[in-house]
Amino acid sequence: MSITEFEYKNGFPAIRLTHPNGSASVEFLLYGAHVLSWTVNDHELLFVSDQAIFEQGKAIRGGIPIVWPQFGPGPLPQHGFARVKPWRIGKTNTTDNVSIELHLSHDDDTLKIWPHKFNLTLHIRLTEKSFYQELIVDNRDDQTFEFTALFHTYFTVDDIKTTKISGLNNVTYLDKVDGGKTKTETNKIIEFTGETDRVYKDGGKNNNSISINDRIQVIGSNTMPDVVVWNPWQEKAKAAVDIGEHNYPKYVCVEVGHVSNPVQLDKDQTWKGSQELTLLTS
Repeated sequence: MSITEFEYKNGFPAIRLTHPNGSASVEFLLYGAHVLSWTVNDHELLFVSDQAIFEQGKAIRGGIPIVWPQFGPGPLPQHGFARVKPWRIGKTNTTDNVSIELHLSHDDDTLKIWPHKFNLTLHIRLTEKSFYQELIVDNRDDQTFEFTALFHTYFTVDDIKTTKISGLNNVTYLDKVDGGKTKTETNKIIEFTGETDRVYKDGGKNNNSISINDRIQVIGSNTMPDVVVWNPWQEKAKAAVDIGEHNYPKYVCVEVGHVSNPVQLDKDQTWKGSQELTLLTS
């Protein structure tokens, strides 16, 4: 069976996709369409905090949260509401590469805080060595609305202090750790010596390939041109109840999205944004 439904922690409904040859799998919750695990040949490639909180209405620390319709703080809850809403299962495919669609639409609760009618579709596809996600936004409202979107991906690493990110040389970025200053990345290889929180504008444009330790390749669609690179380092990890000081060396976030400027989506129009993650070496 390539698609299996099961119960995760605290009764959260979950789904496991398994590649037909058994070499790869992905697990996610219907809650938030939140991906928790992606394994290839028994190697776990995503990080989920052992302090993560699994409660309704709470964001889950790790995996791949869906950030929509707001990146970061603002009038809506942090990173929007898509990651804390129950999604429903749509089409599935178990031939060749296994895939599934999940759906989320406006309801009374979303309309109270964000007065727009919408339908979201998340398409997930698993191959032997890669994992693909596509977020589709349909404007079902009678007026234009705007949003930002991001795949907030947490990758597991052996040690953040030896982690290397390549593919962002000469890209302009917003340095949130240094007062929001605009800078240009002068290093071919990004290394980590302290708290890092950067938004690389157009860093993922033109199918640019980002590499993590020459092991995992991240490619976003042209509609997801921005790349966020983040690690909280010791003090902020210690202060966060769902991370913990012991966990900050174990992950790096490399996140493709459309966050520098909001997407303007007219009524009855559709927007699509995707990422493809590929394991280059085991």
